[in-house]
Amino acid sequence: MFCSQKIFNSPSTKVGRRETLIVRMTREQVNILIEETKKRYPTEACGVLFGDVTSEESVLRKIVPLQNVLESPTLFRIDPEEFLTVLSEAERHGMEHIGFFHSHPAPPNPSAADARNMRLWPDNVWLIISSIKYGMAAYQSIDNRVKRIQMIIS
Repeated sequence: MFCSQKIFNSPSTKVGRRETLIVRMTREQVNILIEETKKRYPTEACGVLFGDVTSEESVLRKIVPLQNVLESPTLFRIDPEEFLTVLSEAERHGMEHIGFFHSHPAPPNPSAADARNMRLWPDNVWLIISSIKYGMAAYQSIDNRVKRIQMIIS
């Protein structure tokens, strides 16, 4: 289970915020996510994504790996205080909270728990990295439905 908006509202969750159709990242950022997944295995890696948001896309600028307080191979939880600390720092540097990443010991598809958490954080990008084949996919909760969104890697 992830910390929910019942605990605190995501400052980047704005009423009327549009859905992200594309998430852009660099090959170096993909490598950082894969290395974090390898480093944390068999525990699910997890963390926060920051960057710039336009009406069509989210552009990833910073990846902040965080501790999975559950130390679980199949679930993750981020400490809300740690999240707020990195969120404040990113906002001081002019970045928005884009979303979250975590790994799965399976293909990069959302679990039932992921889908519940995605609905609690609508409009956020959720990157899932497979710790088996290191494939990656991006998702977003749009109109209370989890949808896969396009990733562009440059």
